[in-house]
Amino acid sequence: MSRPTQSLVLVLTLLLVGLSVAIRVPPASPSAPVATSTAERFVPVARTTAACPDPLADAKSATQVALAAPGAIDDRSPQRQAGTGTATLGPLGRPDPVAARLSAVGSLVTPVPAGGGGPLVATAAQALAPGFTASMTTRSTADDLRGLSGTACVAPGTDFWFVGSGAVVGQRGRVYLTNTEPVPAVVDITLYGPTGPVEAPSGRGVTVAAGAQKVLKLDALAPDVSRFGIHVQVRQGRIAAAVRDQQVSGLTPRGADWVPVAAAPSRRLVLPGVAAGAGERRLHIVVPGDTDAIVRVRLMGPSGAFVPTGLDVVEARAGRVTELDLEPYAQAAPVALQLTSDHPVTGGLLYRVDGPNGTLSDFAYTAAAPALTTSAPGVVPLLRGSGAGPNLRSKLLLAAPGAAVKVLIDILPPATDTTRSVQVPAGSQVTVDAADLSTAADFAVSVRPAPGSGPVMASSEISETDPGGALVTASVVVPSRYAVRVPTVVGDLSTGLRPREGQ
Repeated sequence: MSRPTQSLVLVLTLLLVGLSVAIRVPPASPSAPVATSTAERFVPVARTTAACPDPLADAKSATQVALAAPGAIDDRSPQRQAGTGTATLGPLGRPDPVAARLSAVGSLVTPVPAGGGGPLVATAAQALAPGFTASMTTRSTADDLRGLSGTACVAPGTDFWFVGSGAVVGQRGRVYLTNTEPVPAVVDITLYGPTGPVEAPSGRGVTVAAGAQKVLKLDALAPDVSRFGIHVQVRQGRIAAAVRDQQVSGLTPRGADWVPVAAAPSRRLVLPGVAAGAGERRLHIVVPGDTDAIVRVRLMGPSGAFVPTGLDVVEARAGRVTELDLEPYAQAAPVALQLTSDHPVTGGLLYRVDGPNGTLSDFAYTAAAPALTTSAPGVVPLLRGSGAGPNLRSKLLLAAPGAAVKVLIDILPPATDTTRSVQVPAGSQVTVDAADLSTAADFAVSVRPAPGSGPVMASSEISETDPGGALVTASVVVPSRYAVRVPTVVGDLSTGLRPREGQ
């Protein structure tokens, strides 16, 4: 057979093979999307990591780290799935020693040994990875750190917003960049102040080595700035970012706490968790970009929502941090805030709790929070139950900015209390006393709207009655990472893979 004839036979053979495959595999419709929600399947998270930035433990400071693993939920309803797994707590960059271990669905609280030893990393694998959450709470009597300070141990990411802290006389802030990954990270920090964007050249291109932490002082990055909006962006790798604020007046401590991660700028935001009590209430609104924003501030309390006169039209300048004094409006009531803007903004709020009879005060932060939903519940690793004694109190604050919500609070082992149901009326915030949820001294919960309910925003607060003055800290409850969705694919001649139809 001649060479041209051989080539023609080969081409015809390949065409016949391709035609037979095309007949057996129906082509995707040109008008159909490459991937649709019906072509996705639920895959539980297999591994979760969170960094606890600075667990102080010395003669004047004691830190507890709480781990909570609620277990996987299926694709349609929050039913716990059986399986084995582990969750551990250990030093950053080293596999040993293991400070704490959790081997079944539930929670534990462990003290950090004296000396601390630097940042800690909480890691969960297999069945304990979905929903796994960790937090860190420090009680200190050490000068400018005096107070109760708590923070969620943050999962590595690439984009973080913080609203709070300052770099003036009597106030000191620090940015903690923790790299739990095996490769270096490069980070850019953008700062906003009351007069506009703040030049901070030393905050650009910050390199954080693999398995290491870098701490940046805000007064070194940008001195003489009374309030900050902080945007942490990672251009290489992933990091866990955290911000701590410390305040003094002369030699008198005025509290210390962590600034929670705020939701990314949006036109609609909810800041839950401004607890009851007398003291300052200062809302800070950050407007990134170069367009001014008109913001409407709505307060939601136990009896409903209202827009105070003067807060229905607030002009927030572009590139700045706008401060509003909410104490005359909120007074001593527990409230949540809803911000509605014509341009994306984010925000945070500092509230101060004054000690009785002129004793020392303490403060806490809340921030714009993402919504908790039935398929994306939140987890609170540490609440103080009635067994903690009369001097320790803990609360959950639940805000429903839209329709009324039925919230289910699941108590995690080893606490043996049953699931509780709480009704949150439309446009209100409800306070739940943790002592009414469990008789345990320390326990963890998951928080989720009941099926058919709308979203809810939540925060938690821990306070202590102390002869020296007030002690308080708060944390925003964010949706825990339970699952990822991946498309179901089949072979396709044109692209190699495409979603399977009809799933």
